Amino acid sequence: MGPDPVLLLLRWAHILAAIIAMGGLFFARFGLLPGLEIVDAETRDRIHDAIRRRWLPWVIGAITVLLATGLVNFLLFNALVKESGWAGGMWMKQTGYHTLFGAKFLLALAVFYFASALIGRGESTQWVRDDRAKWLGITLWLALGTVLLSGYMRQLHTGPNIAVDSNGGVGMEGPGGGGGDFGMGGGMDEDEGPARGRPREGGGGEGRSFRRPAGEDEAVPAVDPAAAAEPAAAPAATPAATPAEAVAEPAAAQ
Repeated sequence: MGPDPVLLLLRWAHILAAIIAMGGLFFARFGLLPGLEIVDAETRDRIHDAIRRRWLPWVIGAITVLLATGLVNFLLFNALVKESGWAGGMWMKQTGYHTLFGAKFLLALAVFYFASALIGRGESTQWVRDDRAKWLGITLWLALGTVLLSGYMRQLHTGPNIAVDSNGGVGMEGPGGGGGDFGMGGGMDEDEGPARGRPREGGGGEGRSFRRPAGEDEAVPAVDPAAAAEPAAAPAATPAATPAEAVAEPAAAQ
């Protein structure tokens, strides 16, 4: 079963908007501002005005997409955790996911504010544009912190990347370390009576799947141990002819 197309589109949109926003900040700080230092102040102001008219719609669009897709992704994931009963419904509390999301959301709001102020032209945010290099650097650090925190939060509910072998996938623990089968290989059978807890065929306790070689289940004819241990009988030796018999045989033939 493939990924949900709606969730996939939401994630793509979120990632692309983040790339546009952070890429624009990086270029402005390390490409545009150093390049404008060689021109006079009047020319520099005209260039900033021209950039503002073209770049402002992209900034507003990226902020809108990031806010919308981020909130929707969080609500959908929160519903999934509750429906699936991860860690007995305590997964969010055990991992501190809500606290992490709150910190990420505040960092993102700070990035949105400074990004808008740097490209805007209102008098209330002129203090930001008066020292563009400084506030662009601060905004970039805030954006980097948001990205790193997002990656850590994503790791909490996807687990580490593990190579998949060709025979059956990877065995993963359920969320919160519950030990359940996550549908990607095997683990331990939990309902086998006396054999409870033994590795399944096609699964494996360490994340690898093991399959029975082809033909192993075919019946093998039984062999009598006594017959196998008895040496084969040697062929009877033919007695050698005596000299008298050797002379008599040609005469008889005549």
